[in-house]
Amino acid sequence: MFVADAHCDTLYEIALMGTKPESCVVTRQAMAAGGVGLQTFALFAGKHGTEGTPRADGEAMLKAVPRLGVPVFTGDLPDAPPDAPAGVISCEGGEMLEGSLERLAEFHSQARLRMIALTWNFENEIGHPAALGPEGGLKPFGFELLRAMDRLGILADVSHLNEAGFWDVCERTALPPIASHSDCRWLCDVPRNLWKEQARAIIERGGFIGVNFYSCFLRADGEAKLDDVVRHIDELCELGGEDVIGFGSDFDGIERWPDGLAGPADFPALLDELRRRGYGEATLQKLAGLNLWNLLKRAEAAAKGTGA
Repeated sequence: MFVADAHCDTLYEIALMGTKPESCVVTRQAMAAGGVGLQTFALFAGKHGTEGTPRADGEAMLKAVPRLGVPVFTGDLPDAPPDAPAGVISCEGGEMLEGSLERLAEFHSQARLRMIALTWNFENEIGHPAALGPEGGLKPFGFELLRAMDRLGILADVSHLNEAGFWDVCERTALPPIASHSDCRWLCDVPRNLWKEQARAIIERGGFIGVNFYSCFLRADGEAKLDDVVRHIDELCELGGEDVIGFGSDFDGIERWPDGLAGPADFPALLDELRRRGYGEATLQKLAGLNLWNLLKRAEAAAKGTGA
């Protein structure tokens, strides 16, 4: 079964932390073992916000792409999902763009960005993060950036954005909003998760929600099991999200994960648990990877003016 993952921090580990590719959680071998045909590799802006060197860090991560050991699509996606490990590139933390559409064009021309998480945990030129509270929406450059992203077919990722910014994105972007790696806040009340009305808004707009495997986002005590991942998926499906839910593992960016779900090779165990809970094969195919794949293809088509 084709599996797609909307978020990992493997490039940051390799390029900025000095981790050997073979020592990362996400490797070609682990992806192949778990049936992962498409992995989204994030260019993470770093842990210091605009006070750091986000642009230089992004450039360093791009140089490290060949070290991943998997082909990365920097042009159009193929007609059908890949049957062997491959990747696409995203941006996590819009401070990497330095408040400039020229920087956006530079990164996009090199990486073919598929999505941009507008903030990480710091305020930047685009808007305000969930980590600093719900108030303060997008800034003028944020709205300008959304228009440019719509033209380029780049999805706006709200996973680290605060609530005011979330609603700005929903109101102003032409492409569907996504949360690449977030869970249900009504099940685990942390600012990085989505309230029920936010999840509904993404579902109604035909976007994407990638369930995050970080144990502390799955349950309050941080002692998550596969059952907790399923619980969040169940809740989102009950809201009508069967066509927008997928996975946003956050592998190589998390210190705690559910028992039995430590890396890409464990995706079959999660799918088997969902199967045991009564999910049919057609639904599993969507959750496993087709929902993300289809949205990426729609965004690509929108940029060409052939439909979203």
